Amino acid sequence: MAFGIPEAVIEEIKARTDLADLISSYGVQLRRSGGAYMACCPFHNEKTPSFHIHPDKGFYHCFGCGESGDCIKFVQKQEGLSFVEAVKKLAAACGVTVEEKEDPQAGHRKRLLELHSQLADFFRRCLLHADEAAPAREYLASRALPDDIVARFKIGYAPRSAAAMRTWAKKYGFTDDDLAGAGVLLPPKFAGGSWFNRFGGRLMFTITDRQDRAIAFSGRILTNDKKKAKYVNSPETVLFKKSNVLFALAHAAPNIMKSPRREAIVCEGQIDVIRCHACGFPVAVASQGTSFTEEHVRILKKCADSVVLVFDGDGAGWKAAVRTGGEFLAAGVPVRVASLPPGEDPDSFLRTQGADAFQARLDAAVSVTTFQVRGLLANETKPYNLRTVSETSRAALETIAKCTSAVMRAAMIDEAATLLGVPSAALQEDFLKVSSAVKVRPPAPPEQDHEHADDPSGRALCPQSAAVPLAGEDAASPDVNPPPMTETALCELLMAHGRDASMASLVADYVPDGVLAHPFTRAFAKAWLEEAKGGADAVETLRRDLSPAMCTWLDHMLLNEDKTAFSELSPEEILKNLLRRLWMDAVQRRQGELPAVSSPENDLARLRYSTDIRKLQRLDWKNASVLMRPETLA
Repeated sequence: MAFGIPEAVIEEIKARTDLADLISSYGVQLRRSGGAYMACCPFHNEKTPSFHIHPDKGFYHCFGCGESGDCIKFVQKQEGLSFVEAVKKLAAACGVTVEEKEDPQAGHRKRLLELHSQLADFFRRCLLHADEAAPAREYLASRALPDDIVARFKIGYAPRSAAAMRTWAKKYGFTDDDLAGAGVLLPPKFAGGSWFNRFGGRLMFTITDRQDRAIAFSGRILTNDKKKAKYVNSPETVLFKKSNVLFALAHAAPNIMKSPRREAIVCEGQIDVIRCHACGFPVAVASQGTSFTEEHVRILKKCADSVVLVFDGDGAGWKAAVRTGGEFLAAGVPVRVASLPPGEDPDSFLRTQGADAFQARLDAAVSVTTFQVRGLLANETKPYNLRTVSETSRAALETIAKCTSAVMRAAMIDEAATLLGVPSAALQEDFLKVSSAVKVRPPAPPEQDHEHADDPSGRALCPQSAAVPLAGEDAASPDVNPPPMTETALCELLMAHGRDASMASLVADYVPDGVLAHPFTRAFAKAWLEEAKGGADAVETLRRDLSPAMCTWLDHMLLNEDKTAFSELSPEEILKNLLRRLWMDAVQRRQGELPAVSSPENDLARLRYSTDIRKLQRLDWKNASVLMRPETLA
């Protein structure tokens, strides 16, 4: 039973729903391909169809962005619904009755939701009409927040008196215990004592869930009393868990999913988020009174493919941006950071500089690595001495080590090397040492909305296998281990840019036999190049020649493919850097294969290989054809 809905009911809904008809009803143009359908993916921008629909098996999969699922997952992703909401929507469309299992806390939740809804309306009326709310109205006027935005975000005012709150509650059928359970009032500490109004005299921001239902509040002080906290939040309840709530997600999620890049803006404060929405950036969210957590990332990842952080332009904001960026890297989410002038935050910057200037800052956003390295170097009087370069590279590599994507790691190492003025190969060597000491969060397995381990939409989507031999190969051979990091990065990059002519030319010219060490990456590169030249789908072609275990590795790679939008480098530049590093690895392998016995011939060969490695480290791509040729590996 999933979420209180019997499995038999879920299966009946799937059986009655024609997946092809469902997807086409959202405006997706399908064309038949055998017993399946193909289309341009509705989850990312593409010109060549890579979205495959299999109505007979009840699942879809995009070989471009990795989206995969069944009819329920499709509705969830398209409309930003929860699993239960998507099930009910499909059930209504196909005539299936859904009866949920009785929830022992359902009554309590329902009453809390009603209380918060009524309180939000009450606080709004107080803001608009109460005499004591004049300072709140003046504050909002000073921040130049439009009335429609104030109403949309349910901003209000809490009266100072606890007695006034108790009188209101009694009038609307709520008790003192209800207000205490919601954290609005605190009961007397002793018999005959007074009730305490947690939010008394504060400007009230309504915190809502994904369905825009009021579930908590955040109150801002309107005086300069240093003894009082600037913001006070509701305590955690069955409705409200700080680590599970993103401010303004209900407003932002639909806009994120409709935006061309599905990119979210993450700010630090509520006013910052509200200002972004008011100024034409309705994709902004913020955490709720806590640092951005792994759970926040997981929630945002459901509707966003990438993120740009816009934090305060001070030291604390810089540290928060680097730390938060690491959380997104650990989840494999491309993340950029936009810089604001010292002393500015998104609210103040938008009010004084305007939307165009803010958009320019977003466009100029850089990777977390570039942001971190630039910030560290800017604080040094001698930014390029040995100590500074050593400490800065160590800090950057510790951030990069959190990343679960080989493509993203490779690009960020290259960026850091360029900024520090050191060879990428040297930084790569240090990275291997740093990464072994840093606890890296393993990539999360594909999310399951309920216990459907054998569901067709999740088939063969398990984590990387330790043994992935090609069909017919000896399972005990060294090649059963996963490909090296750089070779994995090459496959992920090529997968993200199928049929790219300029990249295909580079692969054809600079990936001869002997450059790639792993049988999987050799097979993949060959199949991808054939597709780029007008052949069949590379993944499907390759799948026919792989063992079941290797197919699992391929599917895992498909679902964890990352885009290169996070980087200042173009995909072609990233590919060139990867090819240069692959050649260095190949030459080092050849050097290591030489007999250990010293002889004029062996010593000369070792010297030649060492010279070639140094040349590759300093390689100007204009001269690549001179050095990167099969004879170099002879």
